[in-house]
Amino acid sequence: MQGMLQEVAKVAPGTPLREAIDRIIQAHCGALIVIGGEPDIDLDCKGGFRLDIPFHPALVYELAKMDGAILLDQTIAQVRMANVEIVPLLEAQTTESGIRHRTAEKLARTRDVLVVAISARRGTVSLYRNTERYVLHDLAYILAKAQGAVNSLSRYDRLYRGAVRRLPEAELYAGVRLEDVVEVLRRGLVALEVRDELNAYIVELGKDGHLMDLQLEEYPDIRREWRWIWSDYQVVDEVPPTWKRTAAALDDKDWFLALGYRKDDGERLLTPRGYRILHQIPRLSDGVIRQLVRRYGDIQSLRTASIADLDSVDGISPRYASLIYRLLHSGEAE
Repeated sequence: MQGMLQEVAKVAPGTPLREAIDRIIQAHCGALIVIGGEPDIDLDCKGGFRLDIPFHPALVYELAKMDGAILLDQTIAQVRMANVEIVPLLEAQTTESGIRHRTAEKLARTRDVLVVAISARRGTVSLYRNTERYVLHDLAYILAKAQGAVNSLSRYDRLYRGAVRRLPEAELYAGVRLEDVVEVLRRGLVALEVRDELNAYIVELGKDGHLMDLQLEEYPDIRREWRWIWSDYQVVDEVPPTWKRTAAALDDKDWFLALGYRKDDGERLLTPRGYRILHQIPRLSDGVIRQLVRRYGDIQSLRTASIADLDSVDGISPRYASLIYRLLHSGEAE
């Protein structure tokens, strides 16, 4: 998805290519615009004529009045060819129905190109890159969806942070129930999904997404902290999985199994390894934190270490040893 967002940025409002696309839509024309892929893309081209002239929105609009595809260079600085018949030489599957969109999907799957397909009848714009397809939406629709995403992010960010604030005391003294860990992770994952959705809207809005971007900055990205919590509690210390389903579609048993536990382990008390707590120490590197976790295993064993013991770990100075000791015994780092 991140790769496609980079492509969406090329046709965001305020870009020259978007101006050309808007002109084509307003004139109720269709178009097939191919960006990049040279020189291999030339093998799929028949007929048309070569231009190799500087790109201009008005020029692309005029060329779209012809039936053939328009070929732009990778940087969208030049119009290479126009009125081209595209016949993909390499076989590729497609789920599209219209000739223009079928050609766009096949070409995107077989060449290193971004293909923009504009429907004359529906006035929609579809982007194709590799196996991904992205449909641009009406500006008013995007703004409404973006504002809804901001409201959702505000709610789930608040719920996540409230759940995280309840972790320290249980982590250091009583142990944390697996089902409580899952609730923190679920709320965090929903917040991350909403954040990614909002970021996609901001990219599509282009220059019109400035205010939404400012609102997004009010909510710090919790991605790294979420991964620390996952690493604290999973049975095997490894990279979190990538789910095809959204967080809302995952039930507790899915989470238990993904973390390496049994389906009926919800009441089980867990002790964290210490990743999240240790990352509260300013400028304490990931490498040093991993050394501490490997040496002591979990936060309870780490709490038994003296300042001298901590000072003996490579990369930890007496000052940092003291900070870690006070954090683990008072819950605060100065």
